[in-house]
Amino acid sequence: MFGRKGYKRRLFGAVFGILAALLAAAPAAAQLGHERRPRLHKGTPITFRADQIEYDEAHALIIARGHVEIAQGGNILLADVVTYNQRSDTVTASGHVTLLLPSGDIIFTSYMELRDRMNDAFATNVRMLFADRSRLAANAARRTNGNRTELARAVYSPCDLCRRNPAAPPAWQLKARQIDHDEQLKIIEFRDAVMEIDGWPVFYTPYLSAPDPTVKRASGFLTPSFGSSNTLGVHFGIPYFWVLGPDKDLTLSPRITTAAGPVLAGEYRERFGNGFIDAIASANYSNVGAGTSDRFRGHINADGAFDLDSEFRTGFAIERASDQTYLQEFGFPTPPLDALISRAYLEGFEPRGATDIDAYMFQPLLPGLGDSTQPIVLPVATRSWASEPNAFGFGGIWRFNANLLNIVREVGTQTRRLSLGSQWQRTFRDGLGGQYRFLFSARADGYSISDLSLKSNPDLPAAYFPVNGMPAAEPIGRNFATGRIFPQVGLIWNYPLIRRGAATTQLVEPIAAVFAGPSGGNQHRIPDEDSLNFDFSATDLFRPDRLPGYDVLDTGQRVDYGLKLGLYDDRGGSYRMLVGQSYRAERNPFLPLASGAEHRLSDVVGSVVLAPSSYLDLTYRFRLDRKDLTSRSQQIGVSAGPQSFRVSGNFLLIPAQQPNEAEILPTTGQSLVLGKREQLSFDATVRLTRYWSLRGTETLNLTNSTNLVNGVAVPQAVNTSLYASISAIYQDECMAFIGSLSQSGIVNGPVKPGVSVLFSVVFKNLGEIGGTLASFASPLP
Repeated sequence: MFGRKGYKRRLFGAVFGILAALLAAAPAAAQLGHERRPRLHKGTPITFRADQIEYDEAHALIIARGHVEIAQGGNILLADVVTYNQRSDTVTASGHVTLLLPSGDIIFTSYMELRDRMNDAFATNVRMLFADRSRLAANAARRTNGNRTELARAVYSPCDLCRRNPAAPPAWQLKARQIDHDEQLKIIEFRDAVMEIDGWPVFYTPYLSAPDPTVKRASGFLTPSFGSSNTLGVHFGIPYFWVLGPDKDLTLSPRITTAAGPVLAGEYRERFGNGFIDAIASANYSNVGAGTSDRFRGHINADGAFDLDSEFRTGFAIERASDQTYLQEFGFPTPPLDALISRAYLEGFEPRGATDIDAYMFQPLLPGLGDSTQPIVLPVATRSWASEPNAFGFGGIWRFNANLLNIVREVGTQTRRLSLGSQWQRTFRDGLGGQYRFLFSARADGYSISDLSLKSNPDLPAAYFPVNGMPAAEPIGRNFATGRIFPQVGLIWNYPLIRRGAATTQLVEPIAAVFAGPSGGNQHRIPDEDSLNFDFSATDLFRPDRLPGYDVLDTGQRVDYGLKLGLYDDRGGSYRMLVGQSYRAERNPFLPLASGAEHRLSDVVGSVVLAPSSYLDLTYRFRLDRKDLTSRSQQIGVSAGPQSFRVSGNFLLIPAQQPNEAEILPTTGQSLVLGKREQLSFDATVRLTRYWSLRGTETLNLTNSTNLVNGVAVPQAVNTSLYASISAIYQDECMAFIGSLSQSGIVNGPVKPGVSVLFSVVFKNLGEIGGTLASFASPLP
């Protein structure tokens, strides 16, 4: 009977068209789901089961009744009745139709009809439960021409239903009168779409289109932005995302401003098999400040990196702006060091060595400072290598280092340097628990200096140069070559004393170090290009060479001594302290005067870290005057509370510098004498409910102060808020929302304090919208 006219085979083939049709109907919802449908191979075995199978020869009908179950390739179709009409080539399934897909998605419908070799289909009361627990429902679904699917009265939501009241609306859902999916054009269209949050309609659009699930990126408009500021006036912009190919795209962000004219900004991104390029640029035509004429203004911020092989990579970063206030004025990110830094590099990472070749160019953003005296590094190259232990039969480890530097300037000193160094280090232990680390190092530096100038290197002695038309007190040649050799030996000893108690472990560890080397080697006529801004701290104790860079040597003989204390309990708490000092056989006059290590006896430095539990962390770092132990600098950090109410804060106090303690800024070359610095910053996060939390941050300047920049008094921010923000955060299983209000108190030329309102909403499986909603000039003077 089953073999007669092959109707069982035809039934299986026709009925499994239901699988194809249902799977084809899914893409309209798959844009909201999590993955694409699988494809079935024609030869995949079919399993069939039913309580009853009938064949009506008169009407050419094949009917399967009662607990119909058809499975193939992980797909399972369940229905009460499945019928195939051979004359009209129509398949119908009715009564609790359920399709289980290998992805974990489940599709429900009460009735389905398929025609024209499964190219046309119709279903009613369609329900879809995706593997990520998101849901879609539609009154009816229709498929035509094998590539177009229409859902009528559709509702989608990825949110979990309320356990106490499943009938309550979800956190958010998207409703549409009709959803159309065109597989050929790869587009999904929503008509009369409404976004509801907690049952309340918050957004309506008569038409909305989006790419289908097979399209990862698609061109289109992004979230608009608008606002007002004292420098731009009222401004408005609508970004446009343009897909240029599978590996590149362009985002155009034009803005219209009432006070500064139009601004065109764009971001270009491209990915390669071995790297990437990401570039942001903008252009504008306006004046820099009151009383100046309009001119071209803009900026560029581009970077890229490329892997050459498994060990070497190369890259670049370009940061330039037309003027010093452009970035802040137009709301683009500003660098933390008040300078734009362009760089090209080559890096190599080997198992026991490293290669680093860099070229740099700097653009200062501080008012009144030009580019002509800034260093152009072409290049600085470093090669380092470490041996295997006992590689040459002496035990220990050998390290080798080579450095090459070439600095040119439009105006000022030209510096060329070659440095070669080696170090041998070995650790010994005695029978009483003491540990000894012995090291020996030697370094040779060669310099070639041209056009020695006080303009580009204000740290050089003024006696070398004419002043106010008077001849130099100590005239020297402006072009010369020089060199030096600096050997150093050191021994670091520590003796950890550990006592195990009933519930705690105590540690007392005295540490001492002796370093010896020649007192000579430093030369005032060698420009200090890379050893600026040294500030003695606890992290510098017991280091052979405390100074960064190569130009200033940490010469002479000295003794470092300190004490480390620790208390550790079995519950995870810890209490640690380190305090120490340094004593030199003779003063090193090349150390910065305000560093804390410029005298034979250094300042006392230390740190205290208290972490009794996961609910409290305290950090205190200090530097005390060597004579009377008065505070030279203090920094206090605290983080306290559970995750539901976490508060952290930092306090910084540094007394005003004396005129003879001037510092030289490495990125700008300015002579800087800092006034008293006293700042307080804090961050608090409060979890109000399971989903809602608040976060607030603020940085306060607690004192009025004046800095001396190249001898000129420059008032700093008064005792006011430098930056403050408060954010409201909502996050559940299907959406996240962040709304924040931020205030800046920083003044820089035409840039004045202001307030910004930002928001960002992330809808699961849909995407993110948001950005700067508005920015306004601060009402405060």
